[in-house]
Amino acid sequence: MLKSNSKNVGIAKSHEVAPGGIRQTSHGPRPALALVSAMQDARTDGVVLMGAAGSGRRAAFEEAISLLAARPQIMHLTGSKYAASMQYGVLSFMLAQLDDGQASTRHELVHGLADLLCRDGQRTIVTLGAPDLVDADSAAILGQLAAMEKIFLVAVCEKLADLPTDLLALYRAGRLTSIAVHRMAFSETRAYLETELGGPISTFAAAGLWHLTRSNRDLLHQLVRDLVASGKLALKDECWVFVPGGLRVGPATRAHVTRTIAALDTSELELIELLASGGPIETARLRGSEWEPPVSGLRSRGLVDVGEMPRGTVRLRVPLLGHLLRDRMELQQDPKMDRLLSKVYADPRAARVLAEVNSMLELGNLEALVAVVEEYALNGGYAPEVWNSSPKWQMTILQAEIDALMTLGRHGRASASISRAAETLSVSLEQNPEDVSLYEMFQSLQVIKARMSIADGSPAAVERILQVAVTGGEKAELNAKKNSALDDSAVLEAVESSVWASEEVHFRAMAVQAEAWALSDRPQEALTLVARIDGDLDGLRMTGVLDQVMSDQQCADIECAMLRVQLVTGAWREAGNRARSLASGLYSDPRSINFGATMVGILGALSGTADAALGTLLPALAQLNVTSGPAQRNLVEAAVAYCFSDQERNSEAAELLLGNRPVLEREFPLGFSNWAAEVLSSLSIANLNGSATAMNRLNVLAGQARSANCVMLELGTLATALRLGQKEAARRILEVVDAKFGTVAQGYLDMAQSVLTDDGPALGSAIEHLAEMGHSLYAVESGNEMWSILGNKERRRVVAAGNRSRQIDEAGVPNQPDENGIERENPAWIRELTKREAQIALRVIEGMSNAAIARLSGVSVRTVEGHLYQVYSKLQVRNRQELADLDQANHQTVLAP
Repeated sequence: MLKSNSKNVGIAKSHEVAPGGIRQTSHGPRPALALVSAMQDARTDGVVLMGAAGSGRRAAFEEAISLLAARPQIMHLTGSKYAASMQYGVLSFMLAQLDDGQASTRHELVHGLADLLCRDGQRTIVTLGAPDLVDADSAAILGQLAAMEKIFLVAVCEKLADLPTDLLALYRAGRLTSIAVHRMAFSETRAYLETELGGPISTFAAAGLWHLTRSNRDLLHQLVRDLVASGKLALKDECWVFVPGGLRVGPATRAHVTRTIAALDTSELELIELLASGGPIETARLRGSEWEPPVSGLRSRGLVDVGEMPRGTVRLRVPLLGHLLRDRMELQQDPKMDRLLSKVYADPRAARVLAEVNSMLELGNLEALVAVVEEYALNGGYAPEVWNSSPKWQMTILQAEIDALMTLGRHGRASASISRAAETLSVSLEQNPEDVSLYEMFQSLQVIKARMSIADGSPAAVERILQVAVTGGEKAELNAKKNSALDDSAVLEAVESSVWASEEVHFRAMAVQAEAWALSDRPQEALTLVARIDGDLDGLRMTGVLDQVMSDQQCADIECAMLRVQLVTGAWREAGNRARSLASGLYSDPRSINFGATMVGILGALSGTADAALGTLLPALAQLNVTSGPAQRNLVEAAVAYCFSDQERNSEAAELLLGNRPVLEREFPLGFSNWAAEVLSSLSIANLNGSATAMNRLNVLAGQARSANCVMLELGTLATALRLGQKEAARRILEVVDAKFGTVAQGYLDMAQSVLTDDGPALGSAIEHLAEMGHSLYAVESGNEMWSILGNKERRRVVAAGNRSRQIDEAGVPNQPDENGIERENPAWIRELTKREAQIALRVIEGMSNAAIARLSGVSVRTVEGHLYQVYSKLQVRNRQELADLDQANHQTVLAP
């Protein structure tokens, strides 16, 4: 069909375009700028705008049109099965506008359309959607009109193979330029969502929507409106968050399903519904069935993906389609679906449960997930015969249940579920001792047990459990318990052993062993093992076989485990890099994206960059306030409280601290989350009430870390106490540190020795060394009692080191470098302001708007305006320009000889 959007005169012929044809703009999407450039290129008759459906092709085109000085005439053509079945089908509406005499011959038809579409020498822009469904005669005429410079053709497709022969020839002749429009990255999707919603959105909600829609702009646009209307996406504490519950969408989103399936034949529709009901299907199960032929067609339309892992699977490309199709099928209650499921799934009931579990994970409905799995287990879900028929599905369901229970803080129930599964799996192994898949599940279950032992505060048990995994059986477990103190050779054999049933289980075993070593007196060995895992994963990735070894989700889980190792061992620079990589959407799993982003915020708080940290942590706290996850919520609350106290928002900090109990009063064992929560709470208390109470809490925490033999957390605690002025902590550091603990521990040792000897230059060097490794808090003056030992030269050096090494740039009160990178003294006018007012004033001078300052600082625009009013009043300036002039005048005075 054809639509004319405008009767305005279009762009001139390419060789007649004036240089000023584009409105000047400081930014714009790269595809849009490329499209405008092509419109002005005399050698170009059109473009091929390539990208997946929903990738933003329409947005790129509309942006390009908006950049033109005058809006041209535009006509939209779209191919279809009906149009492809008849001559000139896609041109029928245009042909109807010609006089009878103008279309009697092919030559007259072309010239008649040329006169219609290029009046007064101005070309019409003609877009052609679904070019693979355009008849050959229409394509030939469009190509001819483009070559005659009567139209500027924009063919919109997913790949070049979609172009009709005549248009493909025009492309190969260099007359059509290809422009790729890639699907939005996670950061782009989040920015798009915040524009749509008019405010910040939590990382988990943004990642969930990105994953559900595969960043399809059309779907996102409609889905966001439906979820806001239904309450699934709710505004809490000035941030949009996912609330527990299912997807409740409106007619417009449901119509997407209707449009998607309308053009499918019976076998195609059945395969799509099977994938929605039971999840990915192994290609081997489809071979020879009526559903094998439709796979290639569905794949070419962007409805399914065919992957390598596990064992070649077919899955829905857009997860949201699975959610909507399941809702549709539940309403229809088609009795034949159970029969169809049994043809392609070894265990249809397990497949359905797993599909439901995955959908709940995508939406963050952990309580519902636990309830579904519990009902499944009560109805024989983990029975021995079920392990025999679908071992991998049983283990995947179990892993999801254990992860959910641990996140909810229900460790007892998690242990009970593991014991129940171990019992039935043992029976299944006795019945089928030669079954390799069952043995792999046995090893996988041992790795889950090892993870559980870490969560329960018993990392030392990991070595014994992994030894059982590679030797196998109950008898081996009893022998291992009798010889609980394994020597290093036995431990290394368990980690290095070649008898692991799969590379995926081996990777998980190495990751859990690294976590256990990190939480003991073997931090360097933990980091060495992390380096090995990284190297092995990179090797698999470079050779293109990683997806044959592990799924995206399994890779994400291992990355999160390695991040926890780096956090505990103090390798914070490397941890920050990994956390940012996860937060950027390295894997499509919303939970790993959310975990990475949260850890970026935590590291920001621990580095003394309060404002930047709040930009991440406040949305995270808003999300945690509507979902369960006590350990992470305690951590984020403590971090936000510390950031508030650093910004002199004391009442808000105190309110958060009231609900954050000391670590010894919680049920959770010591790990990075609980350690960081206690350290950040203690720092907040020091800011609010003085250091005495804070140091008492830190002493208790250090004692608990010593009892657990977790040397790096003990050293980190003592170093924090030393920063607050407790010299006794320096002596205790000297007692604990061993050369084998690594460079961070050596930095703590150097700092402690310098404090005990009042050696300012040595202390400055030690703090610089720690800052280089991501421990920038020691390079911040506020609340730092070690500062008195440093001379002026050392202070400037330390501040510069802290500014250089901070993972997140913070435009705060510390001395700012000029355009040449030279540190300059704080301007004199800063002394007239509070710390908070000074931070806002500096941001205003940098050119930030009130809204941008509010978002970065985690406050409302009204609060920023209030602080700015105080700044103007104290400094006796009237506006932003006068404030900038004052700063510039002060800078020139400082530089004057």
